[in-house]
Amino acid sequence: MKMISTLVRIGILVATIFIFLTVSDSSNWEDSISGDSLDNLDFATSMLVDWGFLVILIGILLSMAMVGAAYLVRDERKENLIWGGGDSND
Repeated sequence: MKMISTLVRIGILVATIFIFLTVSDSSNWEDSISGDSLDNLDFATSMLVDWGFLVILIGILLSMAMVGAAYLVRDERKENLIWGGGDSND
């Protein structure tokens, strides 16, 4: 289990470094838009075609964080697991 945890942490670190290097690279920020303003179609094309992999990767990381948060806040005390409510004298 500790090995899996270490591998996951290394994977997250590698993904973070990859995202940081990609976003900070100046060649990715060239002016490829023909007009002065960005319209909805250009934004959608940019996010879903040019940056599609990174958007999916960030979505996966955020969903893993939400599942982890839901796991951490669940309540497993015995009185909450007994069906029927009421007071039990166990």
